Amino acid sequence: MKTTVLGVKRIEGTAKVSGNPFDMCRLFCMVPIEQASGKTKVSGFGYELGEMELLPESLASFASVKFPAQLDLIVEQKFMFGEFKSFVTGLVAAPVIKAA
Repeated sequence: MKTTVLGVKRIEGTAKVSGNPFDMCRLFCMVPIEQASGKTKVSGFGYELGEMELLPESLASFASVKFPAQLDLIVEQKFMFGEFKSFVTGLVAAPVIKAA
């Protein structure tokens, strides 16, 4: 899946209410604004922010990327909480970074 990636981030900690540990990673990308009509009408031009789940163990594969970057992502389906969800698991090929 090719897309313009704006960045990736990881949030780790302990939930205040339950005391359970959490570890979440997200990938942020540009997605075209899609027009829609019906009960809810959507109109606009350009791009908006899209967010995808990223496996924590895949975060390091983005360390050498200079953002924003056009990347070819590896996206896989994982079965969680009774349903299939899409996760970014890495890059098809690491981008080559040229010296300035």
